[in-house]
Amino acid sequence: MEIEIFGGVNEIGGNKIFISVGDKKFLFDFGLSFGDMQRYYSEFLNPRKLNGIIDYLYLGLIPSINKLYRNDFITPFSDILNSEPYKIITTNENIVNAFFLTHAHMDHYKFVGFLKQNTPIYLNWMSKTIIEHLTDTSTDTLSREVLNFYEIFKIVPKKRQSNDGEIEYKRATKSDYTLSETKRPIKTIKDGKPIHFNSPKGEIKITQYQTDHSIPGAGSYIVEYDGRSIIYTGDFKRHGFHSDWVNDFITHARNSNPIAIITEGTRVPDIESYRKGTYHDEEQSEYDVKSRSKSIIKNHPGLILVRFPSRNLDRILLYYSLAKKFDRRFAVSPKIFHFIDSFRMILDIMDENTIQQYYKDYELPDYSDKNLVVYLPRKSWGKFESADYKGYQNDIFNIDNYISYRDIKEEPDKYLLYLDDFMLSELIDLNQKPGTTLFLNSTTDPFSEEMKIKEEKLDAWLKRFKISKSETIHSSGHCSVDELIDFLQRIDAENIIPVHTEHPETFQEFGLSGKVILPEKGKKYIF
Repeated sequence: MEIEIFGGVNEIGGNKIFISVGDKKFLFDFGLSFGDMQRYYSEFLNPRKLNGIIDYLYLGLIPSINKLYRNDFITPFSDILNSEPYKIITTNENIVNAFFLTHAHMDHYKFVGFLKQNTPIYLNWMSKTIIEHLTDTSTDTLSREVLNFYEIFKIVPKKRQSNDGEIEYKRATKSDYTLSETKRPIKTIKDGKPIHFNSPKGEIKITQYQTDHSIPGAGSYIVEYDGRSIIYTGDFKRHGFHSDWVNDFITHARNSNPIAIITEGTRVPDIESYRKGTYHDEEQSEYDVKSRSKSIIKNHPGLILVRFPSRNLDRILLYYSLAKKFDRRFAVSPKIFHFIDSFRMILDIMDENTIQQYYKDYELPDYSDKNLVVYLPRKSWGKFESADYKGYQNDIFNIDNYISYRDIKEEPDKYLLYLDDFMLSELIDLNQKPGTTLFLNSTTDPFSEEMKIKEEKLDAWLKRFKISKSETIHSSGHCSVDELIDFLQRIDAENIIPVHTEHPETFQEFGLSGKVILPEKGKKYIF
C-alpha cells in the first residue's frame, strides 16, 4: 500500500492524495490551494481558459503528473506539455482507476474537471446535489466540468451551410454537445457500503462513512486490503449536531486494523501555542452558537441581519428555527433558497428510508412555511419584473413567498435577513433608522489579508448606517485539538500523516502511540 500527497502539505486545503493498493491507484480529493491561488490571482485576475492547464501547471496549482489530465487540455499545447519540465502526453491511458470525493468544498473538488473523461468519480448523493447546485448558481466554469465533460476548442459544422457546397464550421456552444459526449462515469456511493475492486492479492474495499463538517455530505474513507487499511479523514468536527456520526466512524476505523491514517489538522497550532494551551481561547460548539444567537434574536426589537457560511445547512436551519421561534420571517438570498430547494427536489425521487433519515438529520422547511421567504434584490430596471432576472433567480417568480426591501421597511422587526458581502448595497434601500438594526456575525473572523480588506468594507457600511455588530458567534467546521488527539488515540493507527494543517510538526507533541510522519509533497510512502 502506497501513499503520495500532492496538496494539503503544510497548508490548509488543496488536498490531492493518491493511494495505491495492489495494482490499483486511487485519487482522493483534487482541490484548490487557497493560499497558492491568492498568491498569484485575485477576484479580477484568473487563470486563462485559453491556455488549458498550462497556467495552473506553471504556477504549481496542480501537480505535473502524466496520464492524469484530459486530452483536450493537452493536445493543443503538446509542444509545451510534452517536454520538460512537464512531460505530459496525449494518451487514453489513465493513471487512476477511480476518484473519490470527501465533500463539496473547493479545496477538495475544484480541479476534478481536469481529470480524464473516463475517470470514475465516486461521491455521495448529497455532494452530487451540492455540485449540481453550484453548477446552476455559480459563474465558475470549472464547476460544470465535474459532473459533465465539455471538450474545449471543439469545432462543429454550422447548421446552415453556404450554397457553394463547402462545409463551414463554428466553435461549439453548449447545445452542440451530445449527451454521450458530455457524460462522465458518476458513481453514487452509499454510507457504509463498500466499493469493491479486484487485485492480484485479493479484494480492495473502499468505504465512505458520513461525518460531521460545515457542509452536508462530508465523509471519511477506509481503504482495506489484505487484512490492513489506510484511513483518510477528509475534514470533520466533533462539536456539532452530528457527533455520533464521527463516533461511529471511529469504531469502524479502529476495527479495520489501520496501518496509516491521513488526518486533517486545521486547528492545530504551532508548538509553542500548543504547549501554552492558548489554542483553547476561542473554542465554541454549534450548541454555543445556537444559545448565543437565541439570546440576541430574542432581545433585539428591530431588524436583524445575519451572515453565515451559505452552504452550511446546519447553520441555515438553525437561524430558520430561531426566526420561527421568535415570530420572524427568515429572509434568505435566492442562492440559499436554491440550495435548500435542491435537496427538497432530489428527495422527491429518493426512497422512503432516505427521505426519513435526511429529514431526521436536517429538518427542511415545508414549501408552505411562510417563516422562510426569499429576499429578492432589485436588478436591471429595479421593477421586480421577471425579465430582469436570469436562471435560478428567475425561478423565484414561480413561487409566492418572495419579498423585497419594501416589505422589510414596513415591518423590520418581523425579519431576520441574510446579508453577505455581495448584498451590502441593499442597506441603502432598507434605510433603517440609525441604531435600530443589528448585524449578527456568524462566520469565522478574517485571517487572510483579502478577508481583512473585505471585513473593513463591511464595517464601513455598518458604520455609515449606524448598525451595531455582534461579537463573532461561530463554530469551526474542523475538529478541536483535544478532540482530534482523542480521535487519533482511539483509532490507534500505526502511522499518522497530518494534512490540511499549517503545523504538522505539532502532532509530534500529542503523545500518540503511532509514528507521526511529516509529509513531503510528491514523496512516496510505502506501508
